[in-house]
Amino acid sequence: MRLEQTFFIRLLEDYIHQRPSEIPQEEINWLQMAEDAKDQSLGGIVYVQCRDFLPVDSDARQLLHQDFQSAVYTSVNGRAALRMIADEFEKSGIPYLPFKGEPIRKYYPNPELRTMGDIDVLIQTKDRKPTDEIMHRLGYRKFVDNHAVWTYLKPNLMFEIHDVMFYEHLSNSIDYREYFSHVWETAILAEGENGYVPEPNRHFIYLICHMAKHIINKGIGFRAFLDLVFMSQKEQQLNWDWIAAELERLELLDFAKTCFALCERWFHVTMPFSTAGLEEAFFENTTAKMFRDGTFGLQNEQNEAAYFAKEIRRYDQSYWRTAISLTWKRLFPPYEDMQLIPWYRFVDGRPWLMPVAWVYRWIYTATHKFKDSRELFMKPFIKRKLIEKREKFIDDWKL
Repeated sequence: MRLEQTFFIRLLEDYIHQRPSEIPQEEINWLQMAEDAKDQSLGGIVYVQCRDFLPVDSDARQLLHQDFQSAVYTSVNGRAALRMIADEFEKSGIPYLPFKGEPIRKYYPNPELRTMGDIDVLIQTKDRKPTDEIMHRLGYRKFVDNHAVWTYLKPNLMFEIHDVMFYEHLSNSIDYREYFSHVWETAILAEGENGYVPEPNRHFIYLICHMAKHIINKGIGFRAFLDLVFMSQKEQQLNWDWIAAELERLELLDFAKTCFALCERWFHVTMPFSTAGLEEAFFENTTAKMFRDGTFGLQNEQNEAAYFAKEIRRYDQSYWRTAISLTWKRLFPPYEDMQLIPWYRFVDGRPWLMPVAWVYRWIYTATHKFKDSRELFMKPFIKRKLIEKREKFIDDWKL
C-alpha cells in the first residue's frame, strides 16, 4: 500500500474508535489521500479526523471540506425529500420501507457523514402505479424503467423505488430474490401509519448479500465495511447465532467471516464471528483493488469477466460445456432476465412474446452493436485465462 492509503485506513480506524487522529511523522501527499477519500465517498469522515492539522489554505483541506459540506447537505436534503414522499405515501395508504443507507446511517457517530448516492425505498408491487404517480406529481423524472427498480431524479436527489429487495443471482444456486421477498413479514412499523424499517437481523443479512453482489460484479469500497462495523457494534437486537445459521443456509457464512476478518485487520475491531486468518497476498491484493475500485467498483476488463465467472460457478459442469450454455443463453435470454430490461418490458407478464423480443434483440444488436455483441459472444472462448482468474478471485472471497 502507498503511505497515503495506510494513513487513510488509520483515519477510518480512529473514527470507528472515536479518538482523535495524530499527524503522521512521514511525508504524506495530502492531496492524493484526499482524492482517495473522495473516491471512497468518505471525504467527510476523513475531514473530521484531520481538519485540526491540515493547513487551512491547502488543496487537500478544501477538497475534504467540500466533501464534508456535500455529505451534510445531501443528508439534510435527502431526509427532507424522503419525509415529503413519505407523507404522500401515507395519504395514499402505501406501505414503504427505506433500506440500505437510510436506516444504516443511524449507527454512525455522525449520521450525516454516512454518504448515499441515492435513497432506496421498498414498496409492494401492487403500489407501483400510484407510487409512480406520486413521484411524478412531486416533480421527479423517471430515469430508469426496470422491472425491479425504478429511479427518480431531481436536482441533487435520487430515489430508487424497488418492489423487489434483491433480484440478482450470486455465484451459487440460492434464490436470494425469493428469500428477501418475505421482508414485509418481519418489517417493523416505524413513524407514520405506513412507514416501516427492516428487521435488523434480516437487514444485516441483506448487507452481506449486497456486498457479495458488488464484489462479484465490479468491486466495492471501504464504506460497506464501515456499515458492518457500526451496525454490529450499535444494534442491540442482532442475534448472531441466528444470523450465522441463516448465512450458512444462504452459502454466505464463509464470505461474511472473510469480511469480518478484513474489518479486524484494517480497523482493529472485534467482529461477532470467529474469523480465519487472512492470507497475506489476499489481504494486500484486496486492499489495493478496493482503492482502485472506489465505492462501488469500476468497469474494466477484469470486471467484465465477472458475469462469465459467476455463471460458470453456478453451472455444475465443465468449462466448455458451460461456455456453450452461456452462448446459448446470450442468443436466447430467458424470460426472467428479459423482463428486467427496459427495452423489452413488453414481455413483462406476457412470456409468449419472448420470440418477438429475441428477434428484436438480434436485429438491434446486428445493426447497432455488432462488434460489441460479437466480442461478448466470443469472450468465454477467447478469454478463458481472464475468466479463470476472476473465478479464483471469487474463490478467494469464499463466494
